Amino acid sequence: MPGTFPCRDPGLPGRNQPWPGGAETPRDHVRRAEAGTVSPPASLAEVDWLVGYWIGDMPEGPVEQVFLPADKGQLPSFVRATNPDGIIFYEISNIIAQDGTLFIRLRHFTPGLSGWEDQSGPIDRRLLAIEGDTLYFDRVSFRRTGPDAYTVYFLNMDGDAERETLVIPFRRVAAFTFSD
Repeated sequence: MPGTFPCRDPGLPGRNQPWPGGAETPRDHVRRAEAGTVSPPASLAEVDWLVGYWIGDMPEGPVEQVFLPADKGQLPSFVRATNPDGIIFYEISNIIAQDGTLFIRLRHFTPGLSGWEDQSGPIDRRLLAIEGDTLYFDRVSFRRTGPDAYTVYFLNMDGDAERETLVIPFRRVAAFTFSD
């Protein structure tokens, strides 16, 4: 539905409601990689605020995401998405520091742990820009909205055709502290 977004966060308009002011849409918060685009310099220090346990709200139901502290150039995370009937999917991802920039490497799994993606390997989403409190990766962005909140904007695709932009607001449930 043009001009609407799938979201049930109480701090935002209701699900499938027009975006405030009508000027900005969720799609405006997502970028796609183009041939020749160079990733900007970045380090894992710029994403360390993600470390912790987060709860988000997808249209189908709650989603949990845990980011572990960065180690050896990778900031790993685990996602569990559910609905009233059970587990929808799992996701394992890493934000990886390489060649002076960042990219996300991920794979999705069914509740029975069968891979969703083809067997050619994981999905890589390279960093396209960092602007203010927003990290733009290919087709997904992370916008920090407070010390304990962020929103993910994800552009769903059907082959080369754009579908909807999923908006998933997250709130921190717990921060992790580790000692040596």
